[in-house]
Amino acid sequence: MATAVSIELDDHLQRFIAYLQKSRRITSRQAAIDLIKAGYYQQVRQLYSQYSKGDITFRRMAKELGLEYRQLYTLLEELNLPLA
Repeated sequence: MATAVSIELDDHLQRFIAYLQKSRRITSRQAAIDLIKAGYYQQVRQLYSQYSKGDITFRRMAKELGLEYRQLYTLLEELNLPLA
């Protein structure tokens, strides 16, 4: 499910979006989407690291990502992150 969001960006982010737009020859919309996805997947990997060390439970990781338990299994499989 896609959701449209309107946000204000500070100057640093605006400049970075403009740079991505030019260097990758993509729209500013796609550049913003790419940044959001990168941040999300970074958060997934950070939480996965905490989970792997035993600092948090699998259920806690799912909760922090706004996912149901089974959705997290699927996501980790898609990212080739082992579950043992």
